[in-house]
Amino acid sequence: MLEKICQNLTNVISEVLETMFFIFLEPKSGALPKSADFIGAGVVIKGSDFSCELEFLAQSRLLQQIAADFMGLDQEVVNLAQRQDVLKEIGNMVAGNLVNICDPEVRLELGIPTVLGDSLTAVSLDGCVEKFIYASDEGVLLVGIRNLSGTGGQ
Repeated sequence: MLEKICQNLTNVISEVLETMFFIFLEPKSGALPKSADFIGAGVVIKGSDFSCELEFLAQSRLLQQIAADFMGLDQEVVNLAQRQDVLKEIGNMVAGNLVNICDPEVRLELGIPTVLGDSLTAVSLDGCVEKFIYASDEGVLLVGIRNLSGTGGQ
């Protein structure tokens, strides 16, 4: 299942962000950024033989723009709670689409998105079995896949 999620993640992220949030991010390779201005959210995907958490870290300035565009607000008035809510919604949409693609028999369940924190760094993704970088001129989105205890990551 982990392999299916990894194979489909980039397409799902592109589709969700372009269609729902009108933002275009490109996959990048290389070292994770060292900045400390990420906001984090996570969504658990749970099954009988596989469970993971998708962890999303987005730079605050990127979320500022996405939240403003999504809510029809000026960027200057978007607060931290609104940026966190938008990141949770991005996580929910991405995880939901991944489950639909990777698990047509609907054996996996989605958890409720949660905030992982703000002023985070990429170090927050340490321990993730896979890490992905997406970027544009507006900022960076990092996605990590963390195996949950008791699962083999199959």
